[in-house]
Amino acid sequence: MKNMTQKIITLLFIFPLLTGCWDQKLIVDQEVINGVSFDLADNKIKSTIVVLNIIPKGTNFFDFKNQMSSATGYSLEDTYRELRTYYTGPLTASKSRIILLGESFAKKNLNAYLDFFYRVPDPYLGSKVAIVKGVEASELLSTKEIGTNPVAFGLYEIIEAAEDNSTVTKGTLNTLFTYFNEEGKDFLLPILEKKGKDILVSGAGLISDNAYSGQMISLKECSLLLLIMDNYGELVDLETYLNDKKKLNNQVSYRIIKSKRKFNLTKDASGKPMVDINLDLKVLLHQYPITEKISSKQIKELEKIISRDLTRKSRSIMKKTQKANSDVLGIGRELKETDPAAWKALDWGQTYPEIKINTRVKVAIEKTGILK
Repeated sequence: MKNMTQKIITLLFIFPLLTGCWDQKLIVDQEVINGVSFDLADNKIKSTIVVLNIIPKGTNFFDFKNQMSSATGYSLEDTYRELRTYYTGPLTASKSRIILLGESFAKKNLNAYLDFFYRVPDPYLGSKVAIVKGVEASELLSTKEIGTNPVAFGLYEIIEAAEDNSTVTKGTLNTLFTYFNEEGKDFLLPILEKKGKDILVSGAGLISDNAYSGQMISLKECSLLLLIMDNYGELVDLETYLNDKKKLNNQVSYRIIKSKRKFNLTKDASGKPMVDINLDLKVLLHQYPITEKISSKQIKELEKIISRDLTRKSRSIMKKTQKANSDVLGIGRELKETDPAAWKALDWGQTYPEIKINTRVKVAIEKTGILK
C-alpha cells in the first residue's frame, strides 16, 4: 500500500510537466502553400500561390487538389494579406517546394524582396528558387501536373536533377540568404523555360549584386562553368566537336571522373588583381565517331583537341560573367580575405569586369570505356 501511494504521488508531480499536444497544428486544418511565383505587372508585384488542399478520405487515406490564386500589390506583404482572405484556414509556407521569379521581378534586389520569407509563419527555407524565361512565372504554376506529380513537386525534381547533372549549382532559399550577406561573391540561379508542353532547365542566370543581370550561361556551357567554380554535381558530361564545320556524328563525348582546380590570385603590372585558373581533368570517353580501335597516338591527339576546346570555351564563359558583372567565382571575396586593404581601395563593381582572368584546361583520358 505504501509503494502504491508513493507511485501515485510521483505521477501527480510528473503529469503537470508533460507537454502534451496543446500546440500541434494538423496539416488537414491548414492551407498548405506548395508553390509560389512572383511577377511584375503594371509596376506592381503579382504574387501567385498554389495551395495543396488535403482532403481526408478515411483512416490514413487522403486526396490532393491544387488551388491557384493571385494577388497584386506594391509589396509582398500587400499581396500576402490579400491572398489570406481567399482561404478559410490559415496559410502556411512550411511545405512550399518551389519559388519562381519572373524575369522582370528577378532583376530587382532579391534580398529586399525575399527577406519577406524570414517573417512569414513557418517558412520553408529548403525551397528551390528559379527564374522563368519567356513567360510569366505564374504560367508555369498553372501547369496541372508534371508527369504524375503535382506541379510544384515536378518542378522541384526537375531542378534537383539539373543539380545532380551539374547544370546548376545546388542551392535552396536558405543558400540564397547566405549569398545575400556575402560581399565579393555572386551566384547562379536555374533558368526554367517552357518548350511546348514541356518545362526544362535551359541554363543558369548570372546574378550581379543580388539581382538578375539579364545574362545567362547556356545549357551546354553550364557544366564547364561549374568545374571552374569547383562546385559541380554528381555527374559532369561534356562534348567536343572534332571539326566545327562538320558536326553531325563528329564529336567525342566524355565524363569527368576527377577534377583538380588551382586558383591563384595575384596582381598585374599596374597593381590590379588578376587570376590564373588551371583545371586538370581526368575523363572517361563514352562516345567516339570512329569505329576502328583507338590507338595510344589517337588518345594523345584527342587530349590535345579536348584541352584546346575546353580552354577556349572556359575563357569565353569567364568573359560572359564579366560582361554580366557577376563574380560567381568569388574572386572579390578571396581578395577581401587575403588583402583587405586592396579590397577597400577598390570599387569591385567597377573593377571585376576589367580584371584579367586566365584559364587553362588540361585533359587526360584515363579510361576509354568500351572503346579499345
